[in-house]
Amino acid sequence: MLALLAAALVGSGLAVQLRDLVAVWLAVWTLFLALSLPGENLEHHFRLTWVGFDLILVLAVYLTAHMAFRLDARVQAPATVVATLLVVDAWFDVTTSASAKAAAEALILALVVELPAAAFSLYVAHRVGRRVRELAGAEHAAGRHPPVADRARPAPGSEPPSPAGPLPGE
Repeated sequence: MLALLAAALVGSGLAVQLRDLVAVWLAVWTLFLALSLPGENLEHHFRLTWVGFDLILVLAVYLTAHMAFRLDARVQAPATVVATLLVVDAWFDVTTSASAKAAAEALILALVVELPAAAFSLYVAHRVGRRVRELAGAEHAAGRHPPVADRARPAPGSEPPSPAGPLPGE
């Protein structure tokens, strides 16, 4: 059901309008938060917040490694999650630092470890996807799989009828 709804949205151009509407709403919401939130927040669950975040990151890294070693093309999803979480982690480490020294240390860690690790995660996903396509092509070329029909072009003699009907003189 959700796939049908998504296909209908994409096919109608409504998805682009919906995306634009959400982007504008998020910009307004961000401005509201920037003006209304306190400058400082003493979170009571600071430890739980970061431990939970890091556990999610560990799970995503594990799934990425597991799928990459198995040459599973679906590795792109957890690898993208890892990259996103690492960028978010770097951002919050820098912006929530209690002192200038802690902010400098967080910035160095972000630039030397977290952001390169995020880029590496995306690179791994790209390489695994390429390798899977190469292996699929090699198996197809070796005749291990029957050829797949090209769905973009109908087979000769099987063109669908024109929606307007036959042209005059046909």
